Amino acid sequence: MQVKAHHSPRRFDVVVLHPPNDPEALYLKRVVGLPGERLDYQDGQLFVNGKPVTDEFAEQTEDFVWEQVSTALIPEDHYFVLGDNRAVSMDSRSFGFVSEKQILGIIKEGNSK
Repeated sequence: MQVKAHHSPRRFDVVVLHPPNDPEALYLKRVVGLPGERLDYQDGQLFVNGKPVTDEFAEQTEDFVWEQVSTALIPEDHYFVLGDNRAVSMDSRSFGFVSEKQILGIIKEGNSK
């Protein structure tokens, strides 16, 4: 695993971040929602702006509709992150959106040579 200086995160990138509710902590989370989007999970399926999107962890994610999380779209320069262990993860469902400034880097998964 390597941490790379980052570009703007892409959907499903794993990032290192300071969560908004604990700026001294470091979390690893997966970016699921991008600026200008709204998300819903229903019956093991991720929907982005109402369209189905494949998410390998969707079946582990409790159903929720966007209005349970926010009344607005994800703001510019902010992201919605979820932990891969969705049932117990402290993530955007509990601490809200993460600004790009709170993201320290993007994890490069797998072996590198």
